[in-house]
Amino acid sequence: MAAAAMAHGQRRPDPNLVLEQARARLQAMSRSLEKYVCVENVDRGYYQRVEREAPCGQTPSGRHALESTDRVRLEVTVSEGHELHSWPGATRFDTRDVDELIRNGPVSTGAFGGYLAGVFDHPGVSFEYSGEHAEGGKTLFDYRYHVPLEASSFQVKVGAGWRPAAYEGEFRIDPRSLELERLTVRTNELPAGAAFCGATTTLDYQPVHIGDSSVLLPRQSQLEIALESGRETRNVTTFSACREYQAESEIVFAESADAASTATRTTSRGRVALPIGLPVTLSLAGPIDTATAAAGDPVTAEVVKPVRRPGSTDILIPAGALVYGRIRRVEHYLLPTPYFRIALAFNRVDVQGVLSPFFAHKDADPEVARELGANRAMRDTGIWFWGVGTFLFPSKKDHTVIPTGFESTWFTLDTGGR
Repeated sequence: MAAAAMAHGQRRPDPNLVLEQARARLQAMSRSLEKYVCVENVDRGYYQRVEREAPCGQTPSGRHALESTDRVRLEVTVSEGHELHSWPGATRFDTRDVDELIRNGPVSTGAFGGYLAGVFDHPGVSFEYSGEHAEGGKTLFDYRYHVPLEASSFQVKVGAGWRPAAYEGEFRIDPRSLELERLTVRTNELPAGAAFCGATTTLDYQPVHIGDSSVLLPRQSQLEIALESGRETRNVTTFSACREYQAESEIVFAESADAASTATRTTSRGRVALPIGLPVTLSLAGPIDTATAAAGDPVTAEVVKPVRRPGSTDILIPAGALVYGRIRRVEHYLLPTPYFRIALAFNRVDVQGVLSPFFAHKDADPEVARELGANRAMRDTGIWFWGVGTFLFPSKKDHTVIPTGFESTWFTLDTGGR
């Protein structure tokens, strides 16, 4: 009836009333997101400028070449208005910043629900109707908004801390259904010391059915960041496998990212204590396909040969024991020489049903790294660097597969005091 009335030129909806009603709906939806968990998939592209670089404040030339890509996967929920993250399959979320889970590359929050709350559920935000346009066979109302610094929950990393920044943008509302179609977020007034010139996020929304409910989530969110060097990064985020938040899930406040990533708690009775430097040959229990794999995905490997205590015949880890961990990096470099870099990290070993800490290190092949011009340093510290195995695979193809049964030799780190 509403569609027919508008098509025949009956009274046009009042843009101010449409905005008021749409805001009320969006406020309710953003608050309801605390009941849900989704898998957040982030594909990141890194672009170098083809022509001369343009520092912040100068007009860029516009042409960029794709230098490398990577992929990250997390789980996300909302608690007390803030997005919380965990590794996929973990039963616990923690309250630390997302960059403590993802230690490299550009990261952001807000796409799952933060922007909805920040724009539509704060009295300090100003709005302005800017017209209408036809798209997809329907008429959409266009609005502009501005979030001043004092009303902003948008945080920018400056050095080791975070500082708030004002932001603004546009959004589109369907006046018949009152549904949000698109939201744009721009940050141009950045705090001093920020490592980039500006960022623009474009979110295209759609209703998603979870159980008996309908939730508004981005079909896709694209974040573009202009760096001081003239380079750009582009993150494309999608959400999948959404479900209601289960009672057995937990929120923890002070736990290491590696420990929180393991769903099964470790028992100390009869656990294995490993000294440093023991060679361990591992065989992948399943393939890793760079077309779909992401940092954060669980990974399992089997111990190929018994691991013995030094100077003894005692077996610390029998052949056939399973070690568990996660993919740390899935990176595809295209310039100047194409190759893939895969990094894995293990943190638990199962010996006769008893889970024990397991940390080991494997360096990338130095010869291959030299031929590719690859940087073997991963800029991580502590266990984030040492408890990682790095693999380099030269390839001109758009993806590569590490097959099931792929063997590699690692060297243990000391777990005696863990």
